[in-house]
Amino acid sequence: MRLSIIIANHNYRDFVAAAIESALAVDWPDKGVIVVDDASTDDSRSIIERFNGSVRAYFRPKSNQLGAHRFGFEQSSGEVIIFLDADDLLEPEVMKEVAAVWRPGVSKVQYRMNLIDAAGAQLGSALPQFPAKNDPEKLRRSYLRTTAYTTPPGSGNAYSRDFIRQALALETPSAIPQSDALFLTLAPIFGDVLTIRRPLARYRIHPASYGGMRSLDAAKIRTRLEQDIQRGQLLEIGCRRIGLPVPRDAVSRSMHHLQYRLASYLIEPEEHPFGEDTLFGLLARLLWSVTRSAQMPPRDRAIVAAWAVACAAAPRRHRQSLILWRFSATSRPAVIRTLLAALSSLRSIRLPNRA
Repeated sequence: MRLSIIIANHNYRDFVAAAIESALAVDWPDKGVIVVDDASTDDSRSIIERFNGSVRAYFRPKSNQLGAHRFGFEQSSGEVIIFLDADDLLEPEVMKEVAAVWRPGVSKVQYRMNLIDAAGAQLGSALPQFPAKNDPEKLRRSYLRTTAYTTPPGSGNAYSRDFIRQALALETPSAIPQSDALFLTLAPIFGDVLTIRRPLARYRIHPASYGGMRSLDAAKIRTRLEQDIQRGQLLEIGCRRIGLPVPRDAVSRSMHHLQYRLASYLIEPEEHPFGEDTLFGLLARLLWSVTRSAQMPPRDRAIVAAWAVACAAAPRRHRQSLILWRFSATSRPAVIRTLLAALSSLRSIRLPNRA
């Protein structure tokens, strides 16, 4: 199989060279690397041009990540597509591992990602925690019920070319700027999702990264909620396209969505976008959704349940720390230590009504 690695870059001059080098170092005889610069205003261009002759580079007017990936895909020819974020890295053996499990009908093969800091140093943890069994059909059933499944972000996925072609052909909401929203939402219903449990990429945490929340940011959490609604709309479009039953209001039952929704309610209740929400209602729905999240190991579900109760009931100083750590790359031991500290304080407080 031919592999195409597509890197979309915008103002990541500090990281893009390392991303390109990791793509070129992938141990696979038939591969091509495409770099699409999305109107960077730093000196990314001069850095990318150092790789002339080794990669195919394109410098385009500003669009968004999805637009850059769409253009890169149109220039590619690989049967397997990896969209490598310009601040992430691939391991050399990634394609050999993917090819070993590949089969007809696959939409994507996903794998874990080691966390690194801005300098590239290992942070000692990896994401995500996949279920024990690799069962694509069970994953699909659970996903249609909850709109959630265990998946890494963009660089942690190797996609089928046929799947990407189908996904890009859909008429999707125009407000969706990120490829993850499209491809990760549709992959479980357009084909089989296969899982490799070893880390085959590195996910960089730094202040400019979308996932690198270092302080409480209510606006960022509300953006995530808006994206969840968009993903729900995408799921409906995809289901209609292939003739699957359309899930009704599944987003509001998603454990992942409800965690962000609870956080939004507690951080800035006046700006919370769901006026019908109440603290007790959100907590009850989140705890119910935890029991239905078969994709998550029991221990992790127990942690989420304890986190939700602690956030709702703990003093403000513990609540803010718990919310921040839940949505940052803090290691699990640090989260558990704070969780235990918050839970230990519950004996002397009452459940707050709001905020």
